[in-house]
Amino acid sequence: MLCSQELELFDLENNDTLAFLNALINVSNGYGTIHKYLAPIICLVGSVVNCVHLAVLTRPVMRKCAVNRLLSLMVVCDITTMVSYIIFMIRFGFMMDLNNPPKGYALHWIVFLLIHVVLSIAMHTITLYMSVATAFVRYKALKEVGSKWNQSDSALPIFIVITIFVTALCIPTFLVHEIVHVDNGNGTGDLYMVELSELSRGNTCFVFKANLWLTGIVFKVIPCLMLFIFTIALLSELDLNRRRRRRLTSGASMASKRISKKTDRTTLMLIVLMTIFIVTEFPQGILAILNGLFPNDIHQFVYLSLGEILDLLSLINCNASFVVYSIMSSVYRTTLRNLIDRTYNGLSLFSSRSMTKSVIAEMTQLKFVDETDILL
Repeated sequence: MLCSQELELFDLENNDTLAFLNALINVSNGYGTIHKYLAPIICLVGSVVNCVHLAVLTRPVMRKCAVNRLLSLMVVCDITTMVSYIIFMIRFGFMMDLNNPPKGYALHWIVFLLIHVVLSIAMHTITLYMSVATAFVRYKALKEVGSKWNQSDSALPIFIVITIFVTALCIPTFLVHEIVHVDNGNGTGDLYMVELSELSRGNTCFVFKANLWLTGIVFKVIPCLMLFIFTIALLSELDLNRRRRRRLTSGASMASKRISKKTDRTTLMLIVLMTIFIVTEFPQGILAILNGLFPNDIHQFVYLSLGEILDLLSLINCNASFVVYSIMSSVYRTTLRNLIDRTYNGLSLFSSRSMTKSVIAEMTQLKFVDETDILL
């Protein structure tokens, strides 16, 4: 029992409840056999892919707007998360005998474990709020041409504010854990483990539950709701601009048709990004809130069973941006192709004159840049 005098969610004398919990355990055992192989592969491939993503986003033609600079900073956070997870899986997955788990670990590995947990939460939460920030900046840029929010120098202050905000809110996660010495039984060396602190268990686990509510509401649910609101507002503005253009051009010109096609592609991209974001993050927020309400039952029967699946959802979200952008953004694909050509030809990745000319030529075939170019 994590906490005393807590509400019970599951009736362990009910056959249907027992069948449900048994199904969770079976799912956990079945997926657990492949997770330690699948997760490092996703992290390794994702880290390489995100490095390419970062290289594209930092090209001169791409970094002229705040959105792409924000995306670049998000990529750095995602890479940090995945590299940390690879180290975690190597030490606490491949190097551990699950049939005979150790009683503890060397102090430096326990320190790493605690840092990994907090760092992963912080980095991933920063990327979530940065996603919200990009949706807001896109909306402001579409609403007002030349918006100060979409100027390139606005990205860093946004990132700093979000980082300070999230870092401060991660302090309770440190407070609910502590490193404790364990007796290994053979006197071969000091071993340590991470456990819930006495502070978190006191006063009917108030600090522990408050941290879970914080994690669920502020780190998951709120950014999902904010992204949903800003994305809907952005889609509405796109639709309004499209209808205005049709009234002005009668919708018959080739330029109008090409812009309409680009707008449709942008709409689809925004919907896909929002869907992936909500599907991978919102359930984790709800589960964290339930964990705060029923810490004994949810932690023991659900979190321990679905923890690795929840990790997988977060890792998928870390890699979603590159896939969506490479499929749906013509400007992004052109920049990527030029970058690959430069690399293949052995030329400097940072020499971007011809690349810039190529992308600008494509963007200005209509003799002007429409609002979808700002969004992409």
